[in-house]
Amino acid sequence: MSKKSGIILKILSIFESGLFIKILSAFVTGLWIAGAILENIHVIILALAITVALIIVLYIHRDNLEEIFQGDTSVIVEDERTQLINEKASTMTLGILISVIIWVAIVIMALRTSYPQYLSIGYTLFAVAIFCFILYFSSRIYYAHKF
Repeated sequence: MSKKSGIILKILSIFESGLFIKILSAFVTGLWIAGAILENIHVIILALAITVALIIVLYIHRDNLEEIFQGDTSVIVEDERTQLINEKASTMTLGILISVIIWVAIVIMALRTSYPQYLSIGYTLFAVAIFCFILYFSSRIYYAHKF
């Protein structure tokens, strides 16, 4: 009897670990890709259903997410220098990405007489760039007030 309960506890510990969530996430990603390649709406709906279920489970256990994904919290994973490097790299990446999006949009808009079918792509890229600016500045304002 204790052997069965030991197996059940091991299965439950797998469900509560980050490994199960990572494996399930990889499986769902595979379903999304397979559904897109095969153009099968049923596979995409299955992936969407699993994603919604995973989001619900993660929301229920949102207080334990750090423990689930990082394991032992007594181990120092990164220091302030690593965080600063990541912050600077992500800020530079965002700036370069927005600049490239705007540049491509300008080139597409400049070629509107030769290629009028791509004009909507230029407008879409401008809208994406503006959205990124708004998101960036609103998050800066939010975190400036928070910290």
